[in-house]
Parts: sequence; structure tokens; C-alpha cells
Amino acid sequence: MKGVNPADASRVLKTLVDVWDTAAERMLLTVARRLARGIDEPGWAEQKSREALAVSGELRGIMRQVPTEETAVAALQEAYALGERAAESLGERFVASNPSKVIRLATLFARKLRGTYVPVTRAHEDVFQRAVTESELLMQTGTMVRREAVASTVDRLLTEGVDRFAAGDGKRWHLDAYVRMAGRTVAQHTMIEGQLDGMVARGKDLVVISDSVRECRLCRPWESKLLSISGSSVGAEVDGLVVVGSVAEARAAGLWHPNCTHRADPYVSGLTRVPEPRENPEGYEQQQKLRRLEREVRQLKRTLLAVQQLGDTQAARDLRRKIRVKSEQIAAHTEASGLNRRRERERLVGG
Repeated sequence: MKGVNPADASRVLKTLVDVWDTAAERMLLTVARRLARGIDEPGWAEQKSREALAVSGELRGIMRQVPTEETAVAALQEAYALGERAAESLGERFVASNPSKVIRLATLFARKLRGTYVPVTRAHEDVFQRAVTESELLMQTGTMVRREAVASTVDRLLTEGVDRFAAGDGKRWHLDAYVRMAGRTVAQHTMIEGQLDGMVARGKDLVVISDSVRECRLCRPWESKLLSISGSSVGAEVDGLVVVGSVAEARAAGLWHPNCTHRADPYVSGLTRVPEPRENPEGYEQQQKLRRLEREVRQLKRTLLAVQQLGDTQAARDLRRKIRVKSEQIAAHTEASGLNRRRERERLVGG
């Protein structure tokens, strides 16, 4: 009997992630198209300065249109149901639904997403304003026409991450990457809660953490270990195995971090076979390298999306070349490591 697969978090979040990806794309296009408008006309810089408030209004409007609460509730209801179905392998059907728990998790998640509205808007305002000012300074060198100067400046600003925002963890995030991280974390948590609630409803208290070929240092101590859902069985011996801790303790120590691949398999005395843990830190590093390459190619495509609004510039041509090179690196890495290449993770929308 297997517990819910954490990888399913991506599937239940697809609609929500697509909505936010589209919002992120629209914000970037708003800035780039405003910069491109009238770029060959005299007095361009002065006109752009007068448009700053209008750009801010457009950006805020995009963020206000994102249906956060409804999409979060729908995604987490599906996640919880997946967890419940995993518990049904234990036999008799029970209605273990906990709608208040799902609503609470969805509300917290939606609040976290709403907390991005102001910093994301300000970050894109900075891109617009700095692109105007710094491209004018670049033109003063006398080596570039305005279109090339603006394209080069936008390329540099986005590469430097000026469109990123500071989250509560102190890191600077692109909106799409932040929504993916926060969403997968809460969806994974909700799926596991659905499974554990279903097990408790059936009078089951023990799970065994699966062995993963891509474990990290946080998860490795818990692989193939028995855990108590309630905590009441900690220290007990079952089939010669000691229940080493509670689910809450393992989670607090780092188990089920973002992108974790471990399951909590139901443990049935006399039936469940506990796998031998196999350390494979290389597998984790290979997966992390692939995630990094995927982020990098999305960053290049994000930058190209903005830069190409300014026409066929040298910056746009360079970005297309870099995207081809990065795509070749991903192909080589997946072939060498045996990891699946998921091209949707390389796209701006739908990854």
C-alpha cells in the first residue's frame, strides 16, 4: 500500500499556476509595450516619464483580476481528495473530509499570494522607470540608437532580477517561481493531510516513509522509518521496528519540503514491507541541476518576451541564441542522468 504521491501536487495546481503565469506574462508585456510605444519619436523619454502613473495603474489592475481565493480552494479540495483516496487502500470507506482544514489552508495560501501584489507591482514599475532613465544614459555614449539601447537595458535589468520581489523568507523571487514553490508546498501538505485524516478515521496510526532515489539531507534520516500520526505510538515496537517519531516532528525537521519526493505509506503490522534505505545524494543533485536549468531557460524566455516587443534587436538575437544553448544543456543533462525532460516546466505559461 502506497501513500499519496507528492508529485501529484503539480497536477492539482495546473489551473492556478496557469492563471498566475498569465498574470506575470501580462505584467511584463505591459511594461515592454509601453516602452516600445513611440520609441522612434522625439521626446520619447519625457513621454514615458509622464506615463509612469498609467503603467502603475495597468499593473495593479492585472493583479486585482487574478482569482486567488476560488482557484486556491478548488486546487486544495482536489489535493485533499487525492489523499483521501490513498487511504482507501486500507479497506472500508469512511467520510474523513475536513472542509474547514482545506478552507484554512486555502485561505493562508491565498493570503500569501495576495501579499505579492504590492512588491510585484513595484518591481515592474522599477523596470519601466529604470529602462527609461538608463537607456538614455546608454545612448549618451553615442554608440546605440534608442531601440537598441532600450532593448539592451531591459535585457540587463531582467537578467539582474529587477522584476523580482522580496518574499518573507528573505529571498528574491520571480512571480511564477514563487507561486510554483508556495503552491506545491501547500498542495503537498494538503494531500498528505487528506491521507492521514483518512487513516485516522480507519483507526490507523502508523506510516513508513518511502525510500527515494533523490533524497536530500533533510529527508534522509526519515527514510524507511516508522512514524506515528498522532504521536501516541512514538517509542513503541512493531514487528521488531521502533516508531522513531511523529509525523509532526519529521515535518518540522524538514520532511516534505518543496519538491520533496517522499511518500508516507500506510503501515499495516505483518503486511507492510519496509524498504532498505539507499543513499543517493547524486540523484538529488541531478534533480536540482535540472530544476536550475529549467529556471534559467524560463528566465531567458521571460526576458526575450519583453525584449522582442522592441523589434529585431541585437539583444533579442542574443537571447534566442542563449535559449538554444540552454535547451541543448537540458537535453544533455536529462540524457546523462536518466531524468525525464518535462518541457512544460521550460515554458512561461503552463509549467
